[in-house]
Amino acid sequence: MKKILLFLGVVFLGPHVLSQTIFINEIDADTPGSDTEEFVELYSTTPSQSLDGYVLVFFNGSDDASYAAFDLDGYSTNNTGLFVLGNPGVTGTSINFNASVFQNGPDALALYQGDKSDFPNDTPATTANIVDAVAYGVNDPDDTALLTALGETIQYNEDENNDRENHSLQRQADGSFKTGSPTPIVSNLVLSAPFSQDPFYTIYPNPVTNTVYIQGLKGVATAHIFNIAGQRIVKQNVRNSLDVSLLTSGIYMLEITQGDKKASYKLIKQ
Repeated sequence: MKKILLFLGVVFLGPHVLSQTIFINEIDADTPGSDTEEFVELYSTTPSQSLDGYVLVFFNGSDDASYAAFDLDGYSTNNTGLFVLGNPGVTGTSINFNASVFQNGPDALALYQGDKSDFPNDTPATTANIVDAVAYGVNDPDDTALLTALGETIQYNEDENNDRENHSLQRQADGSFKTGSPTPIVSNLVLSAPFSQDPFYTIYPNPVTNTVYIQGLKGVATAHIFNIAGQRIVKQNVRNSLDVSLLTSGIYMLEITQGDKKASYKLIKQ
């Protein structure tokens, strides 16, 4: 199975942090051999967030109904906001499921507010109480009925770069998913944001702990920081520095705009 996708809209908060949000961050359904490295990774914008009251559900594209569900009561994301369900040999799993449970697609998975008892096998896909959803496959035609049932429009391809067994689907800075080497319980690395190849400005240090400095500005510019869900979490006028001390550790996109000049950078917060 392939699963994964989705995300949220833009949120403006003061200069920092947003309200609690949980979403599907990475999935790997098609793995080498007998599929013993399958996993799903969730991410919360608030570290160590309780997962009480949530359930993760797998949907079969053959009948657009559920075939497995996992109660998340009693669990929480870690101090970087990550949580992994997967095969026993996958790094960092908190909930295990057997090899080959994840179908290769076209299928989907969805995160709901609810309980496992709400989703006995063969429950039709629904948007009721849905938090996030992802449709996926391996070079499969779109399952339009399943997409519609989950309120989605995109079915992601785990074989996007012709290496399905060695790639997972990973959420990008713009909210889409791209394939890359699997990173369970670690921040996604294949960010798809259009980072500047010949930037107008220089930022340092990067990785950064408290303050990032910007060289090359002439007067006031506007800085935007986006998280891996594509949500804008910072919008602030800057002259030569930006305080990022309140950001949690992880990978972000920093965008600096001044007049008709715009530059984007992959920013790593320690």
